[in-house]
Amino acid sequence: MPNFLEFLELQVLLLDGAMGTQIQGADLKVDKDYWGQENCSEILNLSRPDFIRGVHMKYLAAGSDAVETNTFGGSSITLGEFDLSEKTVEINKRACELAYEAIAEFTHDGRPRFVIGAIGPGTKLPSLGHIDYDSLEASFALQTDGLLEGEAHAILIETAQDPLQIKAALNGARISMQKKNRALPIMVQVTVETTGTLLVGSDIAAAATVIHALGADVMGLNCATGPQEMADHVRWLSQNWPRKISVLPNAGLPEMHHDHVHFPLNPDEMAKWMERFLKEDGINIIGGCCGTNEAHIAALNAMLEKQSAKRRPAPAKRTHHWVPAVASLFQATELRQDNAILAIGERCNANGSKKFREAQAAEDWDTCIDIAKEQVREGPHTLDICTAFVGRDEVKDMSEMVTRLRGTVTAPLVIDSTELIVLDAALKLYGGKPIINSINFEDGEEPAHKRMALAKKFGAAVIALTIDEQGMAKNVNRKLEIAHRLYDFCCNTYGLPPSDLMIDPLTFTICTGNEDDRKLGLWTLEAIEHIRKELPDIQIILGLSNISFGLTPPARHVLNSVYLDHATKRGLTGAIIHVSKIAPLHKIPKYEVEAAEDLIFDRRLPKVA
Repeated sequence: MPNFLEFLELQVLLLDGAMGTQIQGADLKVDKDYWGQENCSEILNLSRPDFIRGVHMKYLAAGSDAVETNTFGGSSITLGEFDLSEKTVEINKRACELAYEAIAEFTHDGRPRFVIGAIGPGTKLPSLGHIDYDSLEASFALQTDGLLEGEAHAILIETAQDPLQIKAALNGARISMQKKNRALPIMVQVTVETTGTLLVGSDIAAAATVIHALGADVMGLNCATGPQEMADHVRWLSQNWPRKISVLPNAGLPEMHHDHVHFPLNPDEMAKWMERFLKEDGINIIGGCCGTNEAHIAALNAMLEKQSAKRRPAPAKRTHHWVPAVASLFQATELRQDNAILAIGERCNANGSKKFREAQAAEDWDTCIDIAKEQVREGPHTLDICTAFVGRDEVKDMSEMVTRLRGTVTAPLVIDSTELIVLDAALKLYGGKPIINSINFEDGEEPAHKRMALAKKFGAAVIALTIDEQGMAKNVNRKLEIAHRLYDFCCNTYGLPPSDLMIDPLTFTICTGNEDDRKLGLWTLEAIEHIRKELPDIQIILGLSNISFGLTPPARHVLNSVYLDHATKRGLTGAIIHVSKIAPLHKIPKYEVEAAEDLIFDRRLPKVA
């Protein structure tokens, strides 16, 4: 039998239909069949194995290539609502066994078939504060233990409504896999409501940005709506998502008919929609969600058989263009901006903003959030958040800020801290794809290893400073040397996409009057140019305001603006700045621009004899 991903390379895969439709339509008794646990479908794996096995067999007889385990609510937290947490592994393992027992009845035709371990979202969303990340991750890890013991071929995180829940489920699954020394493909299917977003407000691009950073093998859609309502989102995935795609719609948009929910889409209509997705959008996996039954799967099977003399057609070719980005809970932001830099707002920083620091010290969080909102209105693409200040509990303060900002601002966050425990706490609260600021080699590679492990686990981009054991790099050669070391460390050792690596070659003030400092700005510009040529796929970023320390505010605004213009022309892609204090050069008097350039390029008046 080919493995699951090999199959997807060669053929479209037909998954099954809804398990809930079958359970709800059956005459099952609470005491006898549910063992008194009303609405706990997963207990049927133990109490009525014959029934669950029979559902799988209906779908296999209809033509399914794979069946999903009856484990939608199989996490220890969800089962705990029925006092069944201690049976988590047993229930999930038995669910896989029942799927295998059903498949065993169809081995005569020689077709490969797969058992897909299903993980639902549970009943608590972490981005809404219903549950903490660690508890959720642990519950999904335990569920995956059972699915692995049952020999599932792949893990499906389905009906996902919250990107932070996706992180917990995917990381929990990987913890289990690492423990058991097994690596299974991971599929993630999000549920897009009729509003056009996930339940917590994420659009499809934001969700895809997070899921891509987490390394899922397949992304798709299921539940909430029928194929018609999914069409625009399927098209977006087809044009953008670089990996495999799955689509499992409901049998139409659910309608309330007196005392029950009605799903209006008949099998033939479902098959016509899915045929369109296959031919126009090049999807790899089809199947059904709520309201679908074996008749819908039989119609999909017949549609597939018409397309190819073989048992299954090959996936249609598609052209996609993936754009590297970061994301808030709500929307994605491209890392490379057209005709501009990625602007990172600098004002939510206890070390750089007196107003923010005083509000933080008074625990006036409303004012802190207002500063963030004001910045967003000024136009930065992301917000740098730093709560490090002497005498304060940085973990507590950072957690307050991230918890309040994640549902308030649309700009992605840059988590700025030198403390690993602070980064860890913030990442467990944030459903978007953030940026970690920062890593360096000042204390050797051990601290950098820990930060990169966090970045990979939570799918974060990384700002990396050109600092090593010898100190901060000042001349061009040292900056370039450390930049290459950072690239090798982050991208080759940890597999971070080069586009997610944001190297900061460091700016230093050129306004001290010291002879040794006069060329520091020029050397940084030259380093930017060399790094851009030698590492073209990474981002290059600066903490811009460092260049002008020591000057009056008006002079700083001019020098910062002029320096940013030159840095951008050399290859800079991003900067930590106060956006409203940056002016285009045509709005600055020519003599002021020339004076700033005299400083930057160390142009001096000839000495008078």
